[in-house]
Amino acid sequence: MAVFIGNPKGNYWVLIVTMPQVDTKHYFRKKYDTLERFISYFYQIDLLTDTVTETGAKVLEIGKGSGIFSDHIKKIGMQVTTVDADESLKPDYTADVRHLPFKDNEFDAVAAYEILEHLPFEDFEKALEELKRVSKKYILISLPYRSSGFELILKLPLIRTLFKKSFLDFFIRIPLRFGGIKTSGQHYWEIDCYKYTIRKINKILAKNFKIIKKFRPPLNYYHYFFVLEKK
Repeated sequence: MAVFIGNPKGNYWVLIVTMPQVDTKHYFRKKYDTLERFISYFYQIDLLTDTVTETGAKVLEIGKGSGIFSDHIKKIGMQVTTVDADESLKPDYTADVRHLPFKDNEFDAVAAYEILEHLPFEDFEKALEELKRVSKKYILISLPYRSSGFELILKLPLIRTLFKKSFLDFFIRIPLRFGGIKTSGQHYWEIDCYKYTIRKINKILAKNFKIIKKFRPPLNYYHYFFVLEKK
């Protein structure tokens, strides 16, 4: 698919060729919408509403996917604009995250969950710069973390009273190597314990952002979230 993207200053156009990596039905299969993914949906929404509290805030979502995030955010009163490289998902704009058709500082927050690993790693910083450009203040992203782990969750009487939490989560990450990236035809890279370490990702993010928060959701150690603020 070829998409012409106008420069925000109006002085040139860029031709971007976008190729969806999966068909539309991919986002609505039982194999895709697992318990772990719905846990991530919860944190996608929860992080945004904790970070941006203004009524009617303008939010840009990169990667519409199933539409669960944007649909919920709209219903709680935020103005949401969606962007995706796949026009069959019916986003508001069909565009590439490296060349967004928006003005500087146009949105209160930009969310790009499980998106940036679909680009070559050499384009990671370029995409981050574009997210920073169109956001007034906040950028929320998540990235896959390739590893295994041991997790124990305790939910018992009095935990909320004693610890101010619904449950206690104990997790040990095990840095095992796994294949699958090359054969899946989707991800170019993922956080791992060897080449694309969490330390390396933190260093790149810290160049242009203040890292407000970073964590992995309970029961889904594959997704790793970052809440970023423009410096």
